Amino acid sequence: MDRMRRNKVEHERQTHQVLQNTPLDLIETGKSLKVQAERPHLVSLGSGRLSTAITLLPLLEGRTTLGSDRTDIPLQGPGIAAQHCYIENQAGNITLYPCGNQCSVDGLPVTKPYRLTQGCMLCFGQSAFFRFNHPEEAQRMKSMLPAGSLRVNTVKPLPSGKNTNKQTNKTHKFPIKFRSSTVLSCSCSSEITVV
Repeated sequence: MDRMRRNKVEHERQTHQVLQNTPLDLIETGKSLKVQAERPHLVSLGSGRLSTAITLLPLLEGRTTLGSDRTDIPLQGPGIAAQHCYIENQAGNITLYPCGNQCSVDGLPVTKPYRLTQGCMLCFGQSAFFRFNHPEEAQRMKSMLPAGSLRVNTVKPLPSGKNTNKQTNKTHKFPIKFRSSTVLSCSCSSEITVV
């Protein structure tokens, strides 16, 4: 019993450390809320049909293990091995190491170390899907686009000239309360929009 309590305390300490090392911006945009992270991360694309959470899994400097048994990121589902694979972050270069297990990037099987790039879709086993976000890389990619090619969200007034749905962009940086089992949230182009 005492061992279980120590493990829980250690898990909560580690979770708190991850939260402090993964700053989030919450951006209010009218009827939606964007959550934006600064560091590379995975976004879970489903934990089953009953899941209502958006889960962000930070990829801190060093090695992050994935699998069904005693790993940094627990995975479940058909085709998942105990120590399925690992992802290494070396100074912002993120590499997937499949460890001989079923992994794919953008629908193609990966059997050797593979450098992940912004926006790629990952599948581990047969049903654990994730999107990889690298905010710094996304920003570099955006800066290389011609000025007119970025899509800008605009609010047009109603035909009667009355704009009853005022849309504001407010950025909030504040501590977010998480349950100890929570691992953060995010998505596309290093942002998530929750409506």
